[in-house]
Amino acid sequence: MLSDSNHGGGAAPVPDGRIRILVNDRVNPVALEPYEVPRVRWRLDPMLAGDDSVCSARVIVADRPNPDMGNGFSRDSVFTWESGIRPIDELNGAALPEVPMGPSERYWLRVELLDAREQVVFRSRAATLGTGPGSRWSAQAIWTERDESSQAQNRTQNEGGNAWGWAFLRGVVALPAKPVRWATLNATASSTRPARQFVYRLWMNGAFQGCGPVFPLGDEARYDGYDVGGILQPGGDNFIGVIAYATSDQRFAAQLDVCFEDGQVEHYGTDASWKALPGGAAFPDSASIGTGYYRAPAEDIDLSFYPGGLSTAGFDDRDWPPARVKEPFDHCLASPVDSLQTSYLHPKDIRRATPKSVLLDFGSVVMGGIRLRATLSGGMDLLIRYGEVVQDDDRVRYHLSAGNVYEDRWRMAAGEHVAETWGIRVFRYAELSCEEPGEAWEELVSAVAAGQVEAAALLTPAIDTHADFRSSRPVLDRVWKLGRDTVTRLNANIYVDSWTRERAPYEADAWIQQRAHQALDDAPSVGRYTVDYLVGNRTWPTEWPLYSILAVHDAWMSTGDLGQMRSRYRRLCSLLPFRYLDRESGLVVKEPGQSSQMDGDLVDWPESERDGYLFGRVNTVVNALSSRAFADMADMAKALGRHGDAVLFARVASRMRAAINDCLYDLSAGAYWDGLDHGPSGRPLAHHSLHASAFALAFAEPPRGRIERVGDFLRGRGMACSVYVAAVYLDGLYRSGLGADATALISATTGLRTWNHMLDQGSGGTMEAWDPCLKPNTTYSHPWAASPVYLLPFGLMGIRPLEPGYRSLACIPQPGNLEQASVVLPLPRGDLSVSYQTSGPVRTAGGRTSLSGIRMELDLPQGCRAHLVLPPMIGVCAGQEVVVTVDGVDAVVKAEGDGLVLGRTVCPRGSLPLEPLGAGTHTVSVCSPST
Repeated sequence: MLSDSNHGGGAAPVPDGRIRILVNDRVNPVALEPYEVPRVRWRLDPMLAGDDSVCSARVIVADRPNPDMGNGFSRDSVFTWESGIRPIDELNGAALPEVPMGPSERYWLRVELLDAREQVVFRSRAATLGTGPGSRWSAQAIWTERDESSQAQNRTQNEGGNAWGWAFLRGVVALPAKPVRWATLNATASSTRPARQFVYRLWMNGAFQGCGPVFPLGDEARYDGYDVGGILQPGGDNFIGVIAYATSDQRFAAQLDVCFEDGQVEHYGTDASWKALPGGAAFPDSASIGTGYYRAPAEDIDLSFYPGGLSTAGFDDRDWPPARVKEPFDHCLASPVDSLQTSYLHPKDIRRATPKSVLLDFGSVVMGGIRLRATLSGGMDLLIRYGEVVQDDDRVRYHLSAGNVYEDRWRMAAGEHVAETWGIRVFRYAELSCEEPGEAWEELVSAVAAGQVEAAALLTPAIDTHADFRSSRPVLDRVWKLGRDTVTRLNANIYVDSWTRERAPYEADAWIQQRAHQALDDAPSVGRYTVDYLVGNRTWPTEWPLYSILAVHDAWMSTGDLGQMRSRYRRLCSLLPFRYLDRESGLVVKEPGQSSQMDGDLVDWPESERDGYLFGRVNTVVNALSSRAFADMADMAKALGRHGDAVLFARVASRMRAAINDCLYDLSAGAYWDGLDHGPSGRPLAHHSLHASAFALAFAEPPRGRIERVGDFLRGRGMACSVYVAAVYLDGLYRSGLGADATALISATTGLRTWNHMLDQGSGGTMEAWDPCLKPNTTYSHPWAASPVYLLPFGLMGIRPLEPGYRSLACIPQPGNLEQASVVLPLPRGDLSVSYQTSGPVRTAGGRTSLSGIRMELDLPQGCRAHLVLPPMIGVCAGQEVVVTVDGVDAVVKAEGDGLVLGRTVCPRGSLPLEPLGAGTHTVSVCSPST
């Protein structure tokens, strides 16, 4: 029997909801893959008063909750497993191999935090975890019979018709009249490939559950599980409704797993008893909203035939035919990421553009569509257009630069309407119009004014929403917010280049987007799944697979979890460019190829953004990036105990960097050549692009004495690169101690190649290119273009992990002439807050800055140590001692010379390294002795 005693005397603490429990980096996942060992970790969100007394922890797993105990455990529970009291660092993030994880099971988990006397200081609320059916499905795959309606048959599949792709599915589950302990609704479908989006939207008993599935890694079917225990009706009928769209391998399957309080588990699956109606009458043939990469339907909906409320008890499906049973899914795997959910957003601004149209501005980018609620006295045809920007006449530019045409037509009769877009559009603006306005149109306009038309945004559930950045430079704050909104609104359940044009993952894009996501939310599962996808489905540029290695290394350092690199180790090794490695020189030597073909060198895109880069058999960009990939693989091999590999990879990285810095640097120019023409013994290519020096600075570890000259060269080039390369370039500046230059470029307010220029164009998201004149088919919705989201906390504030999981971290702020800044960064153990305020004059020379004084505040989560390195002070030379006040106590600190590198960041000469700071709140200040 489970006891809720304190296990050590005294009153038991009330369960605290600020302790966030994560299982496999997700909140309450109910459909984990059976037989896989779950991992548990927790965050103190925010930090709890008294958490400095916590020394150890205990994890308890039981088979049932007690809703009357703040979501604690029932006293009738039988322990499934208890960890025993263990050190926090040992238990937080630990696997739970003792917990049975067979198909269709459910458990509840609680964390207790204890002090040195093993007294419980904090107790979490119970979190739930469960498994899906795995390979044991009690469900049949179903779909509709072929739609024979005239609407659907106007054009055949081969001729481009799409009405036949729509299906309405409905099932009824009668439950016995006895209490339910838990219930999970599992669902999968195919195929995501033609439209590159989810296949189904799913409701139960009138409540929306989600949409899916996520793109599979290969030929498997991915399924999601939804916790529906709170909405079931024991002793009555329960209704499941589905609206689905697919034009290839049309199949859907769902299984409801119900555990009753007596312990009996029943499975209710899709079969021939379900009803299935072809959707061609409601969704007649329409144009595609896609591009050359995919075809997805415009939603020209006739609401007279739309099955509103199909998952409610009063819905009439008597005339619907039975579902058609199809071939079963051969291989089902649980999705390791959460399915998309819907959030409704009111417009920030509404304008009556013309008597026949209304413009809605949602302020930032949206992925999804709209929801409309209106009662009309008569019928009307509503035209809905979506766009990323508006034209000069305040009309939506619905013919997108990328080639999409975002135009839907909804036929509405008199009466009450609740209608919602089904698929994906990416937009900031929506325009509603009516060619023949009348009373019904004015009623709809009134509904808009009353807030009855909203954006229906598809979002990945967030774990931590506290991330923040503020500074004394407003444009910097606006740029960070633009990036934040882009990433949080467009993450989905897999990273893609853009949901507008391609809807496909790419390695470099994923590397940047994962870093931005890490800076905004402690939610690594989406990045992990995306990189898993790319490791098995590489794209063509020479450089791109190397970014998968960097991404796995970044995720490990951020989370401390070895799982991904352990499971993908051999595949990651295969991505290293050994086949092009010249054993004598240590350089990567290959034909540059064509950038659009397999193993073609890309450098940058579009071509006009390459700063005149010259290609040869030795490419500086490719070699610099390869050197980082080998170094990262060496780190990961060492962590996995593969010492032979670690030595080999480290030796290759070291030789390659030495060769880059010996053979590819032009001393007279203070910059790196683009490469060598015919190989290691060839001649330098007579050109110094920004890219060669930027990549060398970021990845090839130039000698310390060279950094200032390279910085001078790059300062003269400005931002002569694309938004993609800007992420590498700026990170290299920060890592080299040239942060003032990087911050100036991020916050620039003039010129074409700035994030401020994106804002000036009315973009609701970060753009693929700085301006359409540089790439006419650009989109305004690329999350990988949001690198300032992480460059500011990681670079300006200098926050870098020194140990995996941020158990130890560096904080090396580079304020430059930015007087004040603050950041909240979500870490695995909780939120890290850092702020600074400078005082007095700032001295700048050769890209380096010295301050008159600085005051910093740090709030470190439990289990973290910070190595704070203060910026150089005016008049303080290397080796000179300075008094620094730490938490009210004066300490003598010696200024560093040129030898300090921390977190792969070169600390400027004269920096002041402090003794490590532990968890809690700290105040640090220093002034130049000369002021």
